[in-house]
Amino acid sequence: MINKILRFRYVFLIAVVFTLLNSLFFLCVGVMESVHGYAIFLEHGINGEERPGVFLLHGLDLFLVSMVFLIFGLGILSIFINYHKVDENLPDWLKIENFKGLKILLWETVLVTLVVFSFTGIISSKESLQWSSLILPGIILILTTGLFLMKRSQK
Repeated sequence: MINKILRFRYVFLIAVVFTLLNSLFFLCVGVMESVHGYAIFLEHGINGEERPGVFLLHGLDLFLVSMVFLIFGLGILSIFINYHKVDENLPDWLKIENFKGLKILLWETVLVTLVVFSFTGIISSKESLQWSSLILPGIILILTTGLFLMKRSQK
């Protein structure tokens, strides 16, 4: 009976494949955005109206989103499909043993992504900042406080 239920876990391969494809998509779009930023820099220089650094920051945002998808895909793969195997090719920070480890790793990755995303939003804004610009930094503060409290309670 248990073996029949455990075969169901291979359905998660669909989620893993599409999550890794999403990661590859965001990686390619990030490369295209970065190349576009470099092309603008070579054409207009750093002091143009085009602002090539904004394109490079958008590329960084996309690379970080790609990393979130990659970590999620590899985490689902290791938790549901390869839960009994240890992959020596993975770096130590990607060796996910349980769902809690995946949650913490994703939490930290999403926090870094949100910090860079908020910097990109502030820098790329052509108009003056409003009070609503503090929403994302407030979310980052709440998530960071929650992560800090959770890690502190583990010790």
